[in-house]
Amino acid sequence: MDRSWINASQISDVYEKGVEDFLEFARRNGEAINGRYYCSCVKCVNLIRVDIELIREHVLCDGFLKNYTTWTWHGEVLELPYASEQDQFEQSNIFCEDYMDDMIIDIGGESVHQAHVFDSLKDDSLT
Repeated sequence: MDRSWINASQISDVYEKGVEDFLEFARRNGEAINGRYYCSCVKCVNLIRVDIELIREHVLCDGFLKNYTTWTWHGEVLELPYASEQDQFEQSNIFCEDYMDDMIIDIGGESVHQAHVFDSLKDDSLT
């Protein structure tokens, strides 16, 4: 699906059509809780669940997160590369470990769940 509309002018037909396509994608694929989805506007940054109509209003008025191009919070599945058994064996024999798993456990699951907010804000500030 074309996501170039994200960078189009908010008052353009291209942007408006892109918003409608996004909302339809969220309806079909996203996990709604009480009819609410994460809002991808620049103010809510996928932290707040609201109904589709309010998402439409927010995204049209405030703007869509520029770096939110893989819609994981709205049902899009990440395609991760498959590691062969040989790759896994070679990785397990690396002398120096980075301890990333231990760090994630130390900070807690909720912090990891919301880590995308920082990345979103940082990436949007660079554009």
